[in-house]
Amino acid sequence: MFVSRGYLLISILAAGSAAPRRHTRSNLPMWHLPCGEELEIDDYFDTNIEQETSNSIQNLRLQHELTINDYLSRDYEYLYENVRIGVEEYQYIPNWVPGEKDTHMIKNLANTNSQTIVNHFPKLHTDLQKFAVAFEELLEDEMSLKKYKALKTTQSYLMMMLCEVESNIVALPSLRIPSRVERSIMNKVERNPEDDTRRLIRDWGVLLKYRDYLHAWRHVFNY
Repeated sequence: MFVSRGYLLISILAAGSAAPRRHTRSNLPMWHLPCGEELEIDDYFDTNIEQETSNSIQNLRLQHELTINDYLSRDYEYLYENVRIGVEEYQYIPNWVPGEKDTHMIKNLANTNSQTIVNHFPKLHTDLQKFAVAFEELLEDEMSLKKYKALKTTQSYLMMMLCEVESNIVALPSLRIPSRVERSIMNKVERNPEDDTRRLIRDWGVLLKYRDYLHAWRHVFNY
């Protein structure tokens, strides 16, 4: 998709030059316009639905590969190696961020047909929006330059993935873009941990959930 590729270049350049700083958030969350503009629904659709479905899966497969490879290259295990998450600490990780139940459902798609996979795109779209809400807050709170740069680039690839999903939903006549996820899904307690230890547990927990989520979709795309 040309729109997502354009977003790719802009996002990487922005991520590379970014530095930690507090700023006024836009009233419109970036995940509400992941491609930078409202996508128009084309009145013309390819009559070869099977080919269009296959193309959509291949488009997302490519973007997913770029996204997960970048995530792994950030070496978050090193950046958060001092963070320990025990049973007691799981309460500090937002439970609305896609987790084990979601990854299990996704892995089950690996043995299904293309149409079943495509029908899951709107759920993928919603899940990525939820991760986007979390990453916005992680970046807002992070003061370490190394962590900030890694998180900023991961956020950029997340938005590229979301753009690609949205572009392909628009291209398929059987699908509709789901509702936009609002910032309010993340409550004040989750946004304002009592101390830095709890914040790091929250952040590392979100990153682990995102890693597991990307790995689950790799089973589906099978590369």
